Amino acid sequence: MKKFTLLLMAIVIMVPLAALPAWAKEPATPELTLNDAVALALKNSETVKKADKEVKRTKALRDEKQDSLGYIPTGPTGNQEEAAYASLFSANLTWQMSEKSLTVEQDSVALDTCNKYWGVQLAMGALKVAEQSLKQAELDLAKARVSHRVGLISQDALLAAESKWAGAKSALEKARNDLDAAYTAFNQMVGLWPEDRPVLTDELKFIPIGDNNVEYLVAKVLAESPSVWLANEKVNLQKILKELAYYTGSYQPYEAREIELDQAKLDAVSAREATEVLVRNLFYSVRTLEENYPAAEQAVKVAEENLRVGQIKYQVGMLTKAELAALETALAQARQSLLELKKSHAYYKLALEKPWAM
Repeated sequence: MKKFTLLLMAIVIMVPLAALPAWAKEPATPELTLNDAVALALKNSETVKKADKEVKRTKALRDEKQDSLGYIPTGPTGNQEEAAYASLFSANLTWQMSEKSLTVEQDSVALDTCNKYWGVQLAMGALKVAEQSLKQAELDLAKARVSHRVGLISQDALLAAESKWAGAKSALEKARNDLDAAYTAFNQMVGLWPEDRPVLTDELKFIPIGDNNVEYLVAKVLAESPSVWLANEKVNLQKILKELAYYTGSYQPYEAREIELDQAKLDAVSAREATEVLVRNLFYSVRTLEENYPAAEQAVKVAEENLRVGQIKYQVGMLTKAELAALETALAQARQSLLELKKSHAYYKLALEKPWAM
């Protein structure tokens, strides 16, 4: 009985110890460049894996239809032969489109990874602003309480300072939650645990699009767009099917085949127009951000200079700690605004190159 009791106690002690690694995992902090993150995301993406399998599947179906052409019995009308050739043409287009779809998925994952990488950096900046804002609110509240005690400010002014402090405290908690959410979304893409905190080593850079004009970019995207390519290929397919009266296995009137071709041509025009509008909108968004950049950069320089002067004044007693904190907050906010502009510019610039990835 004594041995059984000791064994039971040992089991009770060992069970929580065995479970310890599951909930006591230390967050990993690997250093990741943007290229590292994209490579991991592509390797980890289920949609990319599925698209790759779809290429293999449609290729097998296309090959099977091609191989079966030699075994088609031909009747007096050639119905089965026309239907078989039409089926092969369609299967071939489906296979080629699956290859395009794989490229689209890869581009989409890459763009989304960049966006989430920069999103983490933006959330980190927002947290710094929130921390600095709370520091300023605490100093303002302390000053307001002293001023209220000696009768320099009203009760309403004190309540306003307390409300500002409560708002800053709530904003800080939100900023922390937003950063955790940004990390979770990014980690999911690159195959890390939600609690991991990778160190993102590539800083956001502002690189203008240069002298590229919108007409050049529109032409470039139209030449590379998978949706435009597919619409054009469907026109080519309908041109072939127009000459095959029995491509469905039963007779199709010539007028109906002409209408199908006209519909495909209209779809191709719509695809080109939609792509062109999207490229132009993205181009002008990028240009607007580039025009706003000098002002945002200058705002940071002004805030830095104001803080530099403020620190000197604080050291000689010409500025209070609360006033200095206000200058520090202004600088943090200016830097965050510049970072937001850089992120938007970098994202839209990438999207402008491959808008189908959005």
